[in-house]
Amino acid sequence: MREKIICTPHHVRPTATRRNDLTISVPGEGATVQILRHLLEHLREGAIFVRYDMRVVFFNAAARQHAMSRGADPTTYPGRVIWDILGYPPDLPSRRAVEQAARDRLPAYLTTRGTFGPYWVELDIVPLEDGILLTYRDATPSRGAAVAQAAVDRELRMTNERLQVVIDEAPLAILVIDNDARVLHWNPAAEAMFQWTEAEILGKPLPLIPDEERAAFEVNAERARRGESLRANPSRRKRKDGVVLDVQISSSPLRNEQGDVTGAIVMITDVTSQRKLEAQLRMAQKMEAVGLLAGGVAHDFNNLLTAIKGFASLLEMTLAPDEQGAEFLAEINKAADRAAGLTSQLLAFSRRQLLRPEALDLNARVREIERMLRVLLRDDAELLFDLDPELSQVLADPGQVQQVILNLMVNARDAVHGRSNGKVTLRTRNAELRDEFAQWGVEDAPGHYVRLDVEDNGMGMDRATQARIFDPFFTTKEPGQGTGLGLATVFGIVKQSNGYVWVRSAPDEGATFSVYLPRARGVSRVSGAAMIIDGSGRNETVLLVEDEDAVRRVARRALELHGYRVIEAADGQTAIELASHAHVDILVTDVMMPGILGPRLADELRARRPQLPVLFMSGHTDEIVRDGLLDPATPFLGKPFTPSQLAHKVREAIEQARNGA
Repeated sequence: MREKIICTPHHVRPTATRRNDLTISVPGEGATVQILRHLLEHLREGAIFVRYDMRVVFFNAAARQHAMSRGADPTTYPGRVIWDILGYPPDLPSRRAVEQAARDRLPAYLTTRGTFGPYWVELDIVPLEDGILLTYRDATPSRGAAVAQAAVDRELRMTNERLQVVIDEAPLAILVIDNDARVLHWNPAAEAMFQWTEAEILGKPLPLIPDEERAAFEVNAERARRGESLRANPSRRKRKDGVVLDVQISSSPLRNEQGDVTGAIVMITDVTSQRKLEAQLRMAQKMEAVGLLAGGVAHDFNNLLTAIKGFASLLEMTLAPDEQGAEFLAEINKAADRAAGLTSQLLAFSRRQLLRPEALDLNARVREIERMLRVLLRDDAELLFDLDPELSQVLADPGQVQQVILNLMVNARDAVHGRSNGKVTLRTRNAELRDEFAQWGVEDAPGHYVRLDVEDNGMGMDRATQARIFDPFFTTKEPGQGTGLGLATVFGIVKQSNGYVWVRSAPDEGATFSVYLPRARGVSRVSGAAMIIDGSGRNETVLLVEDEDAVRRVARRALELHGYRVIEAADGQTAIELASHAHVDILVTDVMMPGILGPRLADELRARRPQLPVLFMSGHTDEIVRDGLLDPATPFLGKPFTPSQLAHKVREAIEQARNGA
């Protein structure tokens, strides 16, 4: 600790000494010194007069009292060099300041630590004609307050710095606005989220508010000016490029020293991806609900349709083409086919179809149905093809892929209907998906895909329509003009094929539907040169197992009319008993039956005859798909079916078994 500067004369013989107050006079004192001595003697501050050679001339009563309180004898100080008394080394800043003031003959002021204790001294240096006057006072209380204030200021500064780091590093967009919605602070996360830089936005009105959110913003701004806080308020805000984000906003008022609200600190969370995921979940739940409904009625409904179509077809075989009844039966078959188509679409969008994927040339499939597509478009639009000649094969069900193309083409036709220069482009490309899944709000599955685009220049869609475009039964067409299942069916087929479908559109700017199907790897292409099978039997014996009486009757009659012998059973146990007493050439069985299921029945019979051909039938494909009851390569006939379709499938299964397929 540095010492208070307390000096006394030394090496000068006093001419008179008053022992009662230790006032010391020196021979030859000038008038200036005498006047100073009398003026300073009774000051409360310590005062020391030093000649320019730094030898002490006198010190007042307060200075003498300070010296005696330390046990020193102030009578020995006059004439001594002040630095010897205080013990200040030459390089001490306070000593150098005094000597500099003496040389420059300029007054100075400094604060220094005392050398005899933990205290602070304020020192005034006043150059005079014969020397310099040093006056000092105890500055410890004020210095302590200053030190404390400095500590408070330092801690406040550090707190502000830490807070600034927190704000700058926060993943939330944090901004400060005044009562007029002008931006006062804009953190890096806000810049990253909304694309405006700090320089572009500070001091300017908040530019984030979409027109449709302006009224709600004004209401919340008024609440903020009243001092209210907001917590996770859902809203929408736009970026610099015009993209509108779904956000959650929290805010707290800022007040001045008088307690008046001067603005607000606002924290914004981008929940756009979360909202997309929620929308995907809602769509999945809706599809699941409708799918459960479809699956629940499909079995019974398809059994009824099988009986209707089957008996109608059998009756049609007995009538001459020109008979009036033949026309009526044709209408019955058409109605049944429409009902079967609706059931098939319900199962498709709910992803409960039994798909048979194979390596497929998508370009070849498009060319095969090109004529059909042109007829479908009629004169509504020009059809263009942009097919990549280096296109990879896809792994998909050929029939389902054709349904996807047709449904998308119907949607494009309706979009361009009535517009001049209508144009629809069908495009294929190889594609690699990396980080598109976050935008789509689906589970990541990066890899190689084949992309099919159906692009039109029709009326386009707004965001609200796009959000519901794949919903079952949603349609923008007039009543009676559509079922609302076309795009829902596309969605279901693509998802069940482990692919993705995405739409890009805007009002009056057309639409592009992009389907991504997984690229086939290491899967051999199924040959297009299939056997020509007419469905006629060679007196083979068919074990027919079906729990629905009407379906069993129509199936038996159909097989018998095509040249097969039929043994029928209503359940699996009866079938096992019949097979133990008769030769069977093929087992034709329903999948879902009371007691023994079709696949287990087939296993029981094949344990006795491993090469027995089996044809499965079912109108309940949801259980088959969900529970994995059948291998997709297994011969299968979905209900409803016609007698000729059944006979054809039976013949095909028998021939495949004979050829070792």
